[in-house]
Parts: sequence; structure tokens; C-alpha cells
Amino acid sequence: MSGPVTEIAYVPIKKSVDLESGEGKSVLDETLKTIASQKGCKRLSWGTQIETPSIVQMAIDWESLDAHRAFIASDAYGPFLDRLATILDGSPHFFHIKLPVPSQESGTPSFDAPVTECVSLYFDPSLDEATYNKSFSTFVAEAGKVQGSGATGLVGGWGVETHKVDRGEDEKKFFGAFVGWPSVESHMELWKKEEFRKVVENLKEGVEKIKMHHVAFKRFEV
Repeated sequence: MSGPVTEIAYVPIKKSVDLESGEGKSVLDETLKTIASQKGCKRLSWGTQIETPSIVQMAIDWESLDAHRAFIASDAYGPFLDRLATILDGSPHFFHIKLPVPSQESGTPSFDAPVTECVSLYFDPSLDEATYNKSFSTFVAEAGKVQGSGATGLVGGWGVETHKVDRGEDEKKFFGAFVGWPSVESHMELWKKEEFRKVVENLKEGVEKIKMHHVAFKRFEV
């Protein structure tokens, strides 16, 4: 597939592993360095999910889906996974989103905020994407008008793959949205404003199910 994509990876880590020191840090550093060094990898941000600290989440900007597939097909991928497996508590899960990244140099502003709200929206596969695009655009425009929101870099895009919301359910069309916030508390405080709750109705237009969590992303530099 041509054009840039953002890979979102959920990596479950054993609760006994310390990612700040020792072997855990060494494995994580090697993992991030290997990914960031791949041809076609433009930017890598990572952090742990605030609500589920045992899950490391990565946001990886690739110049194309084919660039990521080339890494998976490379000789380096097997040893890379074997090394990572030493700290895993289950299988990693990754998928791709077509985000309107401002530029491959600057990346997505949402991931540079102190905290990023990650929203997963699931739709009937027959949904016309253009219809929801209008609702999301309205949400973005109106959210920026809410006084004191502090939100930065609000961005969203359609998933390349369909998703199952929960095990055993049918595949759904997926839309991912990312909102930068000063803190989790500032986001939660905004929910007390009726004005903001009304704006969010645009985000939920036609949605069958919604999930949300926060990550304090850090940009990884080789």
C-alpha cells in the first residue's frame, strides 16, 4: 500500500519486568532501536497505557504499509521477536491507521502532548466513511471552541484492517482518534462541562462501540 501509515502496537509486558532498569530496559531499548532503524520507519513514539501499565503502546509512522511488511519479512524479524518474547505476557497486537500526518518530519502532534487520549471507534462494515468524516470534522472544529479545553493535535483516521471489538464478535470498521491533553485530570475535568459533552455527540455519531485509554508517549530517537 502506498502512502504513509501509522502502526499502533499493543505489547503486553510481564508485571514482574522493570522497564526502567536491568534486563527489562535492555530488551525494550533493543526492541525500539531495531524498529526505529528499519528502512521506511519515520518516527516511533512509545509509552505505557496509564489505565493498564503492563501494556506498552507504540505509535510507529511508516512511509508505507509495504515498508512495515518488508521488516516483517526480513531475516532480522525472527530474532527480534525472540528477544522481545523474553519479557512478554502474551502476544503483541498491532494494526495500521491512515492518519493525516502533517509531515513525516514532524509526525502527529497528539503524540507529543504530555498525555494522549487514544479512542477506538467501531462501526458497521457497511458504513460510508465520508458520512462519519463529516461528523468527526465537526467534532474537531467544535471541540477547539470549548473554553479551557487545553486539547492539542486532535487527529483521526480509518483503520487499514477491520477489527473485532471482543473475541467471538464480527469484524467491524475501525476509526482511531488521538487527542493530546495536558494531563488525564484536565481531560476528565472537561467532561464536567455540558458544552463539551454535547460536542462529543458528534464523535459518537453512528458508532456501535467505543473504547478509550491514555498514554504518555515519548519519542524514541536512534
